[in-house]
Amino acid sequence: MIPHGPRDVVNVDKTITETMRSGGEISIVFDRRLADRLKVVLMIDNGGWSMDPYIEIVQTLFNYARSQFKDLRIYYFHNTLYGRVWSDPQRHLKPEAIEEFARRDPDTRLIVVGDAAMAPYELMGTNGAIYVGQQESRSSEERLKFLVRTFRHAVWLNPQAESTWGFTWTIEAIGKIFPMFELTLDGLEKAVQHLMRRH
Repeated sequence: MIPHGPRDVVNVDKTITETMRSGGEISIVFDRRLADRLKVVLMIDNGGWSMDPYIEIVQTLFNYARSQFKDLRIYYFHNTLYGRVWSDPQRHLKPEAIEEFARRDPDTRLIVVGDAAMAPYELMGTNGAIYVGQQESRSSEERLKFLVRTFRHAVWLNPQAESTWGFTWTIEAIGKIFPMFELTLDGLEKAVQHLMRRH
């Protein structure tokens, strides 16, 4: 993602390289902080057996994101987004209503991480939420469309191999709502390019 703001961070590697190039005369190289202006909302599917194989890669992404952005908000969900997400990984203590995200800066980057694999009724049904006692007035599909309208810079990162997406109906359905990218280096690069486009 493109850094903004003043060049006020010393890039040690580039400083060493430039100092060697200039025959030992110290050449300090400054970079811009990436964290200065970007606001990022990261929503992570951290529930269910289907995400278990991807825990390590998602944790790596989580740790990297935490260190890169000044204004990073992380939320958790299971399978898909219903009426609320949680800011605690256990998904019990700190819920936030999806409608509250309409108050956020529309230039915020929304990144959803999940395999998008679930029973079709969870995505399409008005009462598709799998949480005990949770009554929904709208389907998850409607909630996802709301988020894409709210945040013009939004992507879905899927840890499953893109070659397998066509075998799961809900992955294809969510891919029609969210720009979806594989959670690989190549996929991340494409997702970042999409997030940085001007809308």
